[in-house]
Amino acid sequence: MKKLGILIMALCVASFLEAHTLLMNVMNNDDDTITVRGEFSTGELASGALIKLESLLSGNVLFQQRLPESSELIIAIPKEPYQVVLDGGPGHSVVKEGIAPLDGFPADVKAKASTGGKLSQAQNGNGEWDMATVTMFSIAVLLFALTLYFSSRNTRLLLLQMKKN
Repeated sequence: MKKLGILIMALCVASFLEAHTLLMNVMNNDDDTITVRGEFSTGELASGALIKLESLLSGNVLFQQRLPESSELIIAIPKEPYQVVLDGGPGHSVVKEGIAPLDGFPADVKAKASTGGKLSQAQNGNGEWDMATVTMFSIAVLLFALTLYFSSRNTRLLLLQMKKN
């Protein structure tokens, strides 16, 4: 019965190790502004995370501000190609291509942008454990619990034998 309890405890610990992912939604407001919303996959708001608009032409930061309590920010669309970066801390960043203004980007600017690339890179390895890691950790916890159990049992048996002698 105790073994079953230990196994259940190990599985519960493993289920709590599910990491969260940073999510960013960039919405076109159809008035030359965008709304950027950040949150984690757990439903927790990403207030305080840093939003940056980076130029794909020069690499300059065109806009930078932290998300407010509502975890949502309305930003004017730049007149040059850009990318939106949501930085939620180490291992938590998302990069998306920026939405063009209603009139589009000027033709000369578009030509320059096609030679550029993304500046910031999304960090996909944001501390999440894959299934193999969770499984191995669960096995380690189970083996540790079994070690404690058998050590306790053997110590108790040794103490009983010492009392008889």
